[in-house]
Amino acid sequence: MFRVKSSFKGQIEIRAPFQAVKKYFSNLANLTDMLAGVEHIRREAGGIARWTIATETPVGHVRFSFPVRESSPHANTIEWSPALNERENLLRYSLKFEEAVGATLVEISQQVELRRKRAWDLHPGVGLMGEARLSNALQRRINEAIENFLERVKEKLESNQPQITIDKHR
Repeated sequence: MFRVKSSFKGQIEIRAPFQAVKKYFSNLANLTDMLAGVEHIRREAGGIARWTIATETPVGHVRFSFPVRESSPHANTIEWSPALNERENLLRYSLKFEEAVGATLVEISQQVELRRKRAWDLHPGVGLMGEARLSNALQRRINEAIENFLERVKEKLESNQPQITIDKHR
């Protein structure tokens, strides 16, 4: 079995109310607008959302479709897991929200795994690279995309908050 894997784990503090932050991340259109590589997310029957993700790799431009389902029973967590019958394109994306004084902490985790019987089933040029080299390239792309996404979301949500000024003359 040929497998290409990558993951991301991080945390960010956004100076915005908990409900506003959670609502923003709950809207899948915001992911397609601000997360590089996510071309579109389409809702399908049976509670499935199909994420189409494209990126440049050392073997050229690739595009994959990830059927996922919402999987978190917790109110403060948004989680997408692979659809029950999916065996090739696996995506798990999780956001955990925690209220803090004047801010919301967001813990983000993402795992991607592409599975094929043979390397060339993934892409004709992959056989020349190997799992480790392709996984490392995918890892760099995902880290960069998510870090940029989180910076953009933080900037957007914090700029939408009313500014509080303190009168020093009292």
